[in-house]
Amino acid sequence: MERVFWLLLNRDGALIKNVMEEFHQPRGHMLSEKHRSRSLLSHILSTGTVKDDRILETMRRCWEENQYLLCPHTAVAVWHHYNCPHNPELSRCYIATASPAKFETAVQKAGLTFEPPEAIRVLDKLPSRYQNLERGANWCKDWEHRLKETIRAVGKVREKGGR
Repeated sequence: MERVFWLLLNRDGALIKNVMEEFHQPRGHMLSEKHRSRSLLSHILSTGTVKDDRILETMRRCWEENQYLLCPHTAVAVWHHYNCPHNPELSRCYIATASPAKFETAVQKAGLTFEPPEAIRVLDKLPSRYQNLERGANWCKDWEHRLKETIRAVGKVREKGGR
């Protein structure tokens, strides 16, 4: 949801921080009418929920009909495609949100198998590198700045042939 809010709320990090904090509360968050109406995205984006057994059923169906293995998140959107009427004159687009390699348990529960490519399998053997980013008053700007700096540094190393 944070990615959707980022698009709906014109990349306003402080507002998104507040929305996300409320969103994770039991009562959730309702965007103001001002924010809902000012965004074109809000007019074309639809959301929904699907029970776990239907997600697994959709993963199986998509595999059987298309030999395409969905991740469970993408299966939610595809379930809506299969089960919710829509205007055939309007195009629909479903974006696969992740690799099924990230969801081995769900793939197995669906009764499917997935052999990740070598490029994915080798990741488990690589060392992990990370930096903790503390949340300060300007955490959105700080995070974005540190991420850009890290990307630039990695790019410079790679330009010189390093890893």
